[in-house]
Amino acid sequence: MPTDIPKIPFYFTRTEAGFMPSTLSRNPWFADAVAGGPIAALIGTVIEDAEFDPKFEICRIAIDILGVVPRALLTPKISAVRKGKQAQLQRIELFAGDRLVTLAHVLLARQLETPPNPAPFDYPDPDTLDEGRYFIGATMENALRTKGIKGGVTKPGRGTVWINSNGQIIQGEPASPFVKACMFADYGNGVGSATKGSEWSFANLDIIIQFFRMPRGDWFLVDAHTEAAGNGHALAQSIFADRDGVYAKGTQTIFVAPGASR
Repeated sequence: MPTDIPKIPFYFTRTEAGFMPSTLSRNPWFADAVAGGPIAALIGTVIEDAEFDPKFEICRIAIDILGVVPRALLTPKISAVRKGKQAQLQRIELFAGDRLVTLAHVLLARQLETPPNPAPFDYPDPDTLDEGRYFIGATMENALRTKGIKGGVTKPGRGTVWINSNGQIIQGEPASPFVKACMFADYGNGVGSATKGSEWSFANLDIIIQFFRMPRGDWFLVDAHTEAAGNGHALAQSIFADRDGVYAKGTQTIFVAPGASR
């Protein structure tokens, strides 16, 4: 007898023309728009699809979100800005129809064996922690599992959490650790928010990831906090790690605006 095959949640469907967002990609700040995490993960997918020169390693991804990204067909375009012997810079444009909605730059540096100087890493292993619901209802239909260390998305202040994702970014395509890391790079402003979302919104305008190396494994740590001068914008700063240590650090420029209760 046939058995029921569980459905795997996904953010996009790949088509010949581009990528169609699913309802799960919904932005928490705007109706009928795509959230920053799925956008960053889609940029990561486009980077993998491009198969840049394997003699170079990704050291920075800078993603500018150019307004509200609609839940409509998204079409990528890639062009080389610099192709040097030591460094390369690639531009990725994401269009909704004729409108440019996201602009990303990928900086790559040539591979060379050099002395390591790793970032400090002093976090409990996820296997030693209990699983919880750190993100409350934002679980991608329970495909996102979390093990909290500090704070919470409803608690302003520094937050630290291990995240595991069994969902797919592109329907029918298992997501790599790199693509998942791109998605989790958008989580800093929620994990380490400085205000309550009901009082002040804190949508991000960009996502910048500085990679030390490529991520590995299935559990990803986000350790984030937000700082602001009280003038309408803020900076979320994040440390990203896997079981082997810190693989990247990141920032997000935050647009602060009155929340629903104000």
